[in-house]
Amino acid sequence: MILANNLSTLWSSIIIDELIKSDVTHYYISPGMRNAPLVQSLLQRRDEVSLFLGVDERAQSYRALGNAKATGKTSALICTSGTALANYTPAIIEAKKSATPLIVLSADRPIELATSDANQTINQVHFYGHHILADNCLGAPTTEICPQVIRNTVDHLIFRSRYPIKGPVHLNIPLREPIDMTEVHIDEDYVERAKSGFKKSFQTKYFPPTQGLSPLAKESIAKIIKDNPKGLLVVGSLPCSLDKEIIKAFIQKLNWPVFLDISSSLKYNYSIRDNIIPTFDHSEVYEQMSRVKPSAIIHLGGRTTSKHYYRFLEEFADIELISVNWSEEKEDPSQNTDYRMICEVDQFCLEMCEHIQPSENPIRINWSEFTQKKCQLIEESPLSYPVISKKIIDQIEDKQSLYIANSTVVRSFDNYLSMESTKDIDIFTNRGVSGIEGLMASALGAAESMNKYMTLVIGDVSFLHDLNSLQLIKDSKTPMCIVLVNNSGGGIFTLLPIAKEEALLPYLTTPHDLTFESAAEQFSIDYIKVTSTSSFEEAFQNAQKKKNTILIEAIVSNEENIEVYNKLKTVKL
Repeated sequence: MILANNLSTLWSSIIIDELIKSDVTHYYISPGMRNAPLVQSLLQRRDEVSLFLGVDERAQSYRALGNAKATGKTSALICTSGTALANYTPAIIEAKKSATPLIVLSADRPIELATSDANQTINQVHFYGHHILADNCLGAPTTEICPQVIRNTVDHLIFRSRYPIKGPVHLNIPLREPIDMTEVHIDEDYVERAKSGFKKSFQTKYFPPTQGLSPLAKESIAKIIKDNPKGLLVVGSLPCSLDKEIIKAFIQKLNWPVFLDISSSLKYNYSIRDNIIPTFDHSEVYEQMSRVKPSAIIHLGGRTTSKHYYRFLEEFADIELISVNWSEEKEDPSQNTDYRMICEVDQFCLEMCEHIQPSENPIRINWSEFTQKKCQLIEESPLSYPVISKKIIDQIEDKQSLYIANSTVVRSFDNYLSMESTKDIDIFTNRGVSGIEGLMASALGAAESMNKYMTLVIGDVSFLHDLNSLQLIKDSKTPMCIVLVNNSGGGIFTLLPIAKEEALLPYLTTPHDLTFESAAEQFSIDYIKVTSTSSFEEAFQNAQKKKNTILIEAIVSNEENIEVYNKLKTVKL
């Protein structure tokens, strides 16, 4: 397990050993030579870790992000020096904003080269700035630094990736040549001290403080709930690693109406008959909620997709607003939060279930006719985003996984709620900063960590951003279904008032005339093009049965898509 050929391999083997002891088991390796000692150390531990290779650093970083979102565990990225770690930046930003644990292990040249304009050098110290939770640079390997320092540094960074809020950390590792297995004498006493660390189960074990609610907090929230029988529960973005059953038990016990964001992963556990608010983004629903105006709102988790929910909070600033989330971020777009509970959402729900009584006279609105009208209109519409999101939710198997891209895709799913059927689906999104890159890689990373078939729904612009990830998908043993909605550009902008600016619009939508059969063929991925609702249904049903890797390209007329959305806006209660 220990590689003592030279100081670079020795330090690398110590770093990898302590990471494994800290339960870091998934490593996403990008090409290069300076990181060779780290990779060599991993190869010595192949039976204990999962290694994932990839050419493109950006794709690899999103792949690691998807894995960490699915597992809640810290994933590791390993790269060489220079621009390699810069290519991780978008995923690092998403990880920070979505509280997803990652550690970047960037190999570097020693300081005498890094500060002398040697080839493939940049200043890698504190490279990610405020986009990470913690970082460290060990300095080049030397016997002047004892092995325990290396282990303590690793332990502390992993702890910071997990507490007080999860997120990315960075360890920069300058390595002096030789970086291969060349033998260079190391003082025997130093090697023996290094070996002693391999015999320990860990160097430093961290025990975070108890994350439960204080008695005062429980008493305060219980009183608010008791004093506000006409309340509303909102569930925003939640990590999939939380215990959904505990949150569902709280929903049932509270007996308030619930607005479930798509990124809560709970939306399709319920139907409209369960006193669920269908959406805030439809004028009829917004006006009805304004009429019945809840006196208090408990908001579990992070941001919602709906900006009209925040408009509602701004318009009715007198509503008592309680936010519950384990986060250091302000997370208050409406600027109206009255109480902030710093607590894991499932822990809050578990503790509060013991201190509350169900509301005996909650707000109840019959949304059934409204929802039925919407569903009927969608069923009668040509192939479009609303049709695709409805058909996928209707047909996807229970206990499967769904990765939903940004822009129109996520809003389409967020606005759909079933009349009667319910399904327990693990839903993933990249809503930290809502970027449109890296989504195929993210979905693959999540799929590889779960024993479930993954469906990714993605728009054409996002697909173009992440074409490199088709190679990762081709080489992976994990099958997935990619539903590519191609409306020839960034169609979301044509649904907004800015669409009236005809001269400006092409610069926003980046129109194109591409289809992607050749891309699928290039990477030996099964492909089918669909242009109608019936052909889409058939293709998606077949994918669900076969569970093969397939690209389903749904060709959507943007004009027809706009028309469907305009008709949906006219549906009345």
